Amino acid sequence: MGANISLIGNLGKEPETKITDNGTFMASFSMASNTVRNTKDGKVKKTDWFRVTAFGKQAETIARYVRKGHRLYVQGRLTFQPWLDNEEKPQSGAEIALQEFQFLNDKREDNDSEEAAAVIPSQMDAPAEIAQTAAY
Repeated sequence: MGANISLIGNLGKEPETKITDNGTFMASFSMASNTVRNTKDGKVKKTDWFRVTAFGKQAETIARYVRKGHRLYVQGRLTFQPWLDNEEKPQSGAEIALQEFQFLNDKREDNDSEEAAAVIPSQMDAPAEIAQTAAY
């Protein structure tokens, strides 16, 4: 059983795509989400990384329009996958099975409490239904 998560972040690299054994298009990508906390020593910035996987039409849209550095809002099912690092120490990676997403402006607004407006990044030929929402 997984928890649901919503986050805003930037892609760490280009989406990787493949076709599953049953013929479903799949796209996966790493996404960084930053948190700033006030401490007695000042503001401390922390970056958390997530592995996001999309299927079907959502995966096709991501593969076509999203690139490294683009900003997204994602919502999905969160799981943690254990793995061993180079020194054989146990680690755990956060993975999100994508349920919904929205494109966001690549630039952050000056006001951190104000979220960026949903747009198609650098694409003027996007279908109208994608511009409204990318959740299928």
